[in-house]
Amino acid sequence: MSGDHEGRGSGSGPTDVLNHTQLVREGERAAHALARLGVVPGDPVAVMLPMCLESVTVTLACVSLSAVRVSLPVGRHPSLIRQRIQSSGARVLVSADACLVDGRVHGVKAALDRALTGCPDVERVFVVRQLAQPVPWQPGRDRWWHEALAAETLPPRPYPGHMNDHARPGRSPAHPASRLDFDDPLERPSSDDTDPGWGDESPDDPGSGDLARFLRERPPHHL
Repeated sequence: MSGDHEGRGSGSGPTDVLNHTQLVREGERAAHALARLGVVPGDPVAVMLPMCLESVTVTLACVSLSAVRVSLPVGRHPSLIRQRIQSSGARVLVSADACLVDGRVHGVKAALDRALTGCPDVERVFVVRQLAQPVPWQPGRDRWWHEALAAETLPPRPYPGHMNDHARPGRSPAHPASRLDFDDPLERPSSDDTDPGWGDESPDDPGSGDLARFLRERPPHHL
């Protein structure tokens, strides 16, 4: 059986540019999809993708779940792929349908299926649409990556910052002493400053001017 879905995401074609928020949300959707299959911290997730946006998304999902990403080299012999899958113990795989290698179309999913003949423990293969070509398909095991992510509905992400943090529920009002002080520190002496500044009268010698203080200083800084 061959997959015949068109495009990625909503079916409007590939999306290769995301802003930071969109990328993080895609990673969260991917993490939910993997967790739904029972992926827990330490579990391997085998990935057979070229350099693409979905490769980054899978990596973010693995980081979020503390899972181990196992990269499978695209274009290598199926026996090497089979050996790596078996040694890693991966039950979940993410594969491209096809990609270009040295200017030629390489059937990534077809090569993966040949490798999976000796991997009975693999339970799910997510297929990432890269090229609009039919791919071999095993019902019950294979699923389109964009369909899996579209099925994950995430709650709205609240704004992480709070301009008035003390007003949050369960928080007591901030102490007045902890509030920001925008006064000019040069308009008043500091708490450890006992030396009157120039132009100020000395409490020990009222009426003395700056010249008298200048000549009276010890040691004589002016010499």
